[in-house]
Amino acid sequence: MVDTKKKSRNLGIAAREGYEASVGIRALERAGQNPQLKGIAHEIMMCDKINANPLNLVQGIHAQLTKSTTAQVRDIVLTQHGKIAGHMQLKDTISAAGIQKTIKQINSGKYSKTSIFGTEETVAKLAGKTSQRVRSSGISSETTSRIADKSLGRAATASSIANAAKSGGMYGAAIGAGIEAISSIGDVIEGRKEVGDAVIDVAGAGIKGGIVGAASAAAGTYAAGTAIATGAAAVTGLAFAPAAIGFGIACAVGSFLSDLFD
Repeated sequence: MVDTKKKSRNLGIAAREGYEASVGIRALERAGQNPQLKGIAHEIMMCDKINANPLNLVQGIHAQLTKSTTAQVRDIVLTQHGKIAGHMQLKDTISAAGIQKTIKQINSGKYSKTSIFGTEETVAKLAGKTSQRVRSSGISSETTSRIADKSLGRAATASSIANAAKSGGMYGAAIGAGIEAISSIGDVIEGRKEVGDAVIDVAGAGIKGGIVGAASAAAGTYAAGTAIATGAAAVTGLAFAPAAIGFGIACAVGSFLSDLFD
């Protein structure tokens, strides 16, 4: 049982790292070494989020990026049963200059016929300053920035590593506690475990998952950031090498720590 839980936890953490790597690779394929790659990552993640929604699947709603990578008014096209159902403009900016530019664009009516979505941070900074509603995509600028940095092989900073550790830790804790909770509920129902013991086990699994998730994400971010500096990206000859290297290191560190714990 312990081995199964460990494998499930590791797979959950690896899945997250793998997904972020896939977003980075797709962003690079679409925009190349674009310094604003985080915006492309945001668009891709939003499409994935919409297309993975079971309700949208049932209703035949599908999201896809515009064919043009330089479209000025819309980033995503929504279709329903093959017919155009709407357009979306996405914003991922947190700098003062970027926010002011976005406010002017929105208030000028540039996106009057397009639904606007921003990252959590962008929406917070735009609150009460625009004539058109800006909805939250539910995606953080910290996440899109981390994906862009890893994909571009930017040198990892203390801040980026800390953000990765924080995000990975929260995700790992949720995965670890969730898996243990499912197992413990069954044990309590069948009389193999007391409620108090189950609570302790769930808390312990959350702590363990948090540590593994934080370390994995931090290691992956650091590895991706040093891929170019050490020549690893050049050796592979692949534009997405930093993202792939970061994913590999994250999984290796996660597996090692899991073995150490268990």
